[in-house]
Amino acid sequence: MTAMNEPDSPVLRLIPYLAAITAAVFIFLPRLGGAGDLLTGLIFAAAAYFGVYYLAKLIIHVIVTRIDDDDPA
Repeated sequence: MTAMNEPDSPVLRLIPYLAAITAAVFIFLPRLGGAGDLLTGLIFAAAAYFGVYYLAKLIIHVIVTRIDDDDPA
C-alpha cells in the first residue's frame, strides 16, 4: 500500500533520492578539498539534499497528477 500522493512506480519513488544524493555529493566534495570548514560543508550538503529531494518530489507529483488527470480510464 502506498500513500495517496506517492507514485506507484518504484522508479518514480527512487528518482528524488538519487537526485538528492547526487546534489549533496557534488556540493560537499569540492568543499572538502581546500581550506573549507567541514561543518559548513555538511550544512550546505544537507540543505542541498533536502532542497533537491522535495523539489524532485514536487515535479514528479505535478507530472504524475497531470498524466492521471488526462487519463479517461
